Amino acid sequence: MKKNGHLANQKEDYKRLGITKEPAIWEDGMRTDGQSGSYEWWYFDAEYTDGTKVVVVFYTKDGFDIKGEACPTIRFELTLPDGKNITKLISETKGSTIRASKEKCDVKIDRSSIQYLNGKYLIHFVDDDIEYRCTMKPILPMWRPKTGHIFFGEKQEDFFAWFVAQPSADLEAVMTVNGQQCKLVGNGYHDHNWGNAEINNLINHWYWCRANVGPYTIISCDIITSKKYGYRRLPVIMIAKDGEILEDREEYTVIERKDTIEHPFTKKFMDNKLKFIQSSGSNTSYEIEYHRKEDIDESSLLDGMELSFLKRIAVKLLKVNPTYIRSVGTVTLTVNENGKHEVYKQEGMWEQMFFDNNKKAIIKE
Repeated sequence: MKKNGHLANQKEDYKRLGITKEPAIWEDGMRTDGQSGSYEWWYFDAEYTDGTKVVVVFYTKDGFDIKGEACPTIRFELTLPDGKNITKLISETKGSTIRASKEKCDVKIDRSSIQYLNGKYLIHFVDDDIEYRCTMKPILPMWRPKTGHIFFGEKQEDFFAWFVAQPSADLEAVMTVNGQQCKLVGNGYHDHNWGNAEINNLINHWYWCRANVGPYTIISCDIITSKKYGYRRLPVIMIAKDGEILEDREEYTVIERKDTIEHPFTKKFMDNKLKFIQSSGSNTSYEIEYHRKEDIDESSLLDGMELSFLKRIAVKLLKVNPTYIRSVGTVTLTVNENGKHEVYKQEGMWEQMFFDNNKKAIIKE
């Protein structure tokens, strides 16, 4: 049933959204007004050859806060090769609208910026302790799953949208931390999300996974709708090789979860093993397995939020605690083609975002 949440993919959906099946540069421009009634952000992550990991997110406001006023905010997360983590948050004045173009990705907050220029992305983050300049050169074309919009409700007015501007990119960066400068090379990813409804009313939780394994680039997601929408499973898949997207038909994706535990931080379930099985014709199939080893980020989405006294009471009574876990581990890709099997392994990073407070969800295919 469409009202239960679905990834829009019909001709009328593309027409309604003013897009075609071919992704366009303007889709990575600002898609909301940045004010109450919406949320939006541009996300970038990087893994460098020396073990350094960087995540940069530019928000129009405080994360998924639909009702809140505009408040342009940057989150910068740095994991050094020795495992040390540094997190920075920079916000402009509440009520101020983010400075962003609607024609392309060109966003400015405080002294930092992200910009699409001549086919590349330029990311610049700066505060008193850290300066990070990164150039992303795309390996793969822009992509989105179908229209990139998951619609909900009787009138299909509520949505969560996703645009993958850089499924995989070569990176060159210069970073200065407390006066110490280093040059970095590696691989990165950039996507863009926006929506018009409170996400916890639409989605119970998701696993979002991205990996480069052997010559393949993989994006795989297991999205579970909220109880209101029947805990319906909405898979997403993209498999690419040699600059070409080979497979993105989520209707053929089968997902298995194993070795489920109660996470010590969230007190919710965590699946230590995820497997995505993708049929791609009579003679080809792919199996992608994620085996969690440890977490490099554990946080509550309520951390840092300014809540009124009444809201704090409501949160406590309802036991609402949206949580985020970023995990690292081994990604194994098995390619089955014409009776032959090729196996590739690589370390990878993925996330669990959990909006609800329940420990179990009855997943419906």
